[in-house]
Amino acid sequence: MKYSTKEQIQAPCTVDVAGTPDPGQRRLIERGYGMFIHFGVNTFNEIEWSDGSLPASSFNPTALDCDQWIQTAREAGFRHVILITKHHDGFCLWNTQFTGYGVASSPCKTDIVREVAKACRKYGVELGLYYSLWDRKDPSHDDKDPGKYVGFMKNQLTELLTNYGDICELWFDGAWAKPHDDWRIPEVYALIKKLQPDCQVTVNHTIGIPGNLQKLRLPEDYVKGDPIRFWPVDFRTKDPNLVRQDDPKEFASADGELHYLPFEHTICISDRWNWFQKKEVIPARDPDELEALFYWCTANDNVLLVNLPPDPTGRIRENERQAIFATADLLGIRGGNKPLPKAPFNQAAGVSSYADSELDEEHGASKVVDTSLERTRWEAASVPSSITLSPEKPFAFKRICIHEYAEMKKLGDEFSQLRIFRIQEFAIDALQDGAWRTIHSGAEIGAARVIRFDKQHRAEKLRLRITRASAPPSIHLITVATR
Repeated sequence: MKYSTKEQIQAPCTVDVAGTPDPGQRRLIERGYGMFIHFGVNTFNEIEWSDGSLPASSFNPTALDCDQWIQTAREAGFRHVILITKHHDGFCLWNTQFTGYGVASSPCKTDIVREVAKACRKYGVELGLYYSLWDRKDPSHDDKDPGKYVGFMKNQLTELLTNYGDICELWFDGAWAKPHDDWRIPEVYALIKKLQPDCQVTVNHTIGIPGNLQKLRLPEDYVKGDPIRFWPVDFRTKDPNLVRQDDPKEFASADGELHYLPFEHTICISDRWNWFQKKEVIPARDPDELEALFYWCTANDNVLLVNLPPDPTGRIRENERQAIFATADLLGIRGGNKPLPKAPFNQAAGVSSYADSELDEEHGASKVVDTSLERTRWEAASVPSSITLSPEKPFAFKRICIHEYAEMKKLGDEFSQLRIFRIQEFAIDALQDGAWRTIHSGAEIGAARVIRFDKQHRAEKLRLRITRASAPPSIHLITVATR
């Protein structure tokens, strides 16, 4: 169905269909945990986005090992990979007949898509592909007739969907570069389903704001019945943001009909939020944070992708491999073929909370027990400070997780950022039989600190005390669980 943006905006939400996934979406949900692979001409030029002017000759991995990428995915417990086939620069990682800008024109003649597909079959990992709608290289992209570029895309997608075996997912990105209708998503979607009926399709930045589909809705703000900006699709994405714990699932197409759409999160293994690897070895996220994000992002029938980008040699770096392997050990999925664990029940959700210091009403104590992990937070007005959780029934727990707020410092390449944390010393106290007892003390918290106890504790209340910090401390979320 062809429709205009105006029709999308004006269409009322009138039909509420069953809020359950169809078989293809159910398989996506069951996959649950995948690996993003950003690799391309940007990898060799210290840049995140390029404009198509970088020479193909700069794409020159010295020890390309696609088998290692997928072996890493298998060992880490990932069910599928999403490979960047063409980013916004237009550089193609397969032997396409429709542009000269790709691996065939580089010193490395390897068809990367073919090698990854081969390795996926070897290790039993499903293959998904990312394809940028925005193409800053091919001249047809900017032609006055949008049909010319749509034809170019359909030719390339036909190559990708007929020459490399089964494709479980197809990611589109960069739709902001043109008016929505110019992409002719219904036409492209029909081609995909003809060639690969089971392939699940998305367009990044999927959900819009009622009354203005040119503006996207951030995942934490999704409301049932929000308009789908690009229809048809099978699931939602908005990198790199996180949904709420009570993420809704039904969203409206132009005719007002509601459609079930799970959400696929994307995060970086890198502590610097870079998608393409740089020449410098960059610290990886701590496994505690990766484990906590896994539980948050795969809850409520959603999916998580973790980006592990190969470096300029063509291999995934060992520090990042070890971080994701350690995460797999925490989750009990090392080596693959093991059920994905469910998030432990958070006893702290919605309990009464109070602090001895609050910056203002917006940063009150209740924010550490709400449904948000990304935006809301408690911030103290001074140091030392404390926050107390007071449940109706005593906590019974073996695990506490604390997510600290970070100040972000941009590093100059459009995406990479340094996270700066404040807390330098803290303690956790439990009110037991009417008396406060310290059950844990530590130094930095960082993005996520998981405290695992050898035995189960009970407490009428729990108190987090921050005794030393570089600035008034701020906490996004505290969870309390039995495992």
